[in-house]
Amino acid sequence: MCSYNAVNGVPSCANSFLQNTIVREQWGFEGYIVSDCGAISNIERTHHYTSNPADTVAAALLGGCDLDCGIYYPLYTMEAINKKTITEADIDVTLTRLFKYRMRLGMFDLVNATSYHTLSPADVNTTSSQEVALKLAQESIVLLQNNKSILPLDPKLSVAVLGPNSDATTTMQGNYHGIAPFLDSPIDGIKSIASNVTTAKGCDVKCTDDSGFKEAVTAAQTAQAVIVVIGLDQSQESEGHDRNDISLPGKQEDFLMAIRDATKSPMIVVVITGGPVDISWAKANADAVLWCGYPGQSGGKAIAQVIYGEVNPSGRLPYTIYPQDYVNQISFFDMGMRSKPGRTYKFYTGDAVYPFGCGLSYTTFNFSWSEWEKLPPKFQVLNELSTVQYQVTVTNTGSKSGAVAVLAYMTYSDVNAPMKQLFGFQRVELNPKENATLFFDAGVETFTTVDKGGNKVLKPGRYTVLIEDLSHTITLV
Repeated sequence: MCSYNAVNGVPSCANSFLQNTIVREQWGFEGYIVSDCGAISNIERTHHYTSNPADTVAAALLGGCDLDCGIYYPLYTMEAINKKTITEADIDVTLTRLFKYRMRLGMFDLVNATSYHTLSPADVNTTSSQEVALKLAQESIVLLQNNKSILPLDPKLSVAVLGPNSDATTTMQGNYHGIAPFLDSPIDGIKSIASNVTTAKGCDVKCTDDSGFKEAVTAAQTAQAVIVVIGLDQSQESEGHDRNDISLPGKQEDFLMAIRDATKSPMIVVVITGGPVDISWAKANADAVLWCGYPGQSGGKAIAQVIYGEVNPSGRLPYTIYPQDYVNQISFFDMGMRSKPGRTYKFYTGDAVYPFGCGLSYTTFNFSWSEWEKLPPKFQVLNELSTVQYQVTVTNTGSKSGAVAVLAYMTYSDVNAPMKQLFGFQRVELNPKENATLFFDAGVETFTTVDKGGNKVLKPGRYTVLIEDLSHTITLV
């Protein structure tokens, strides 16, 4: 899907370099591209890149967008053909892409010729699909902090489950979701495992009213462990609803402070949110921190399973969590990745609250280079390179079974290059003392760039591969 924004001054849905040169020619994408809804009309009405609907259709179609989620293609394509800004041959190209995939789906086959025709609503909410939903929630939860191995908790401990998202249900679906067959809240999940549970919200997600803090504090004082579920919901972030800051909403941080001041019992903070929020206070004061995203219909059960050790966490944080002042350091309207202090793990030079890719486990892993032919330190020409394969042996050195997502990064010596860039990742599940060998291919495209003519060219310089705590450097000359 091509988006609403422009790239280098050209609206995404009319950007031939982006959609045709990069996506199709270089990346080998063979599918079709559809616009975000209204993005074609935005080429004219918002970006003012074109001055009339017919020219807008031509810019988008020739730019590589095959399908318009809007009115411009159905209303103005014939006008563009009559103006000779596009031809029937141009339309044939996009129709071929669109109908190829309808054919692959069996939409023109006889009813009995494909299994797709036998599917019905009864095939949606199945036992196997519910198991997948639970597994996805389990694997996506990220253990950010676990001081003194406070987790997993003993289910025999009395526990207070508090906070604005402690009873979250629909919130856990994010947006653009169907009708879930059920919704397990964090309270539901914890009550299914722990034997002694008290609850109190304290406040809602907006948390402008602190009158409920007292009840929550009382619950915390009577418990042997405290689980506080905080974060965002669709009142704070959604399509067309941008946040002005990245701090916790309202008095949520005050709520955390009130609970911490009231008890010395272990405090576990669970963060349910889509976009990042500054959780510096939780990092400095909580015993454990879990990031859960919006974990879906089985989210509450998955959260409880991780907290009580029925599931060993293996998620990795999918973005950088910045401190609140980040929004004052770089303008929301500045899309430059390198604008100081930089955006994402590739360019951010500040101190992250939690960095991209972090995530803990209840077991430990060791990483070592496998037996492999030693790579030459220098490659003279591009065709010498082909593919460099890195073999890494991962060993579970702890006492619990667990999975680990192994991340492979590349750094490049050019001053304008990203500080590091992810080029591969693999997930492996291991029993205690078990090991496995993983293979990471750094293909030729890793060491090339595209010149102004759209040609791939070698980037001479020093490259360092970083896989967990391992590194290897090669030089291209």
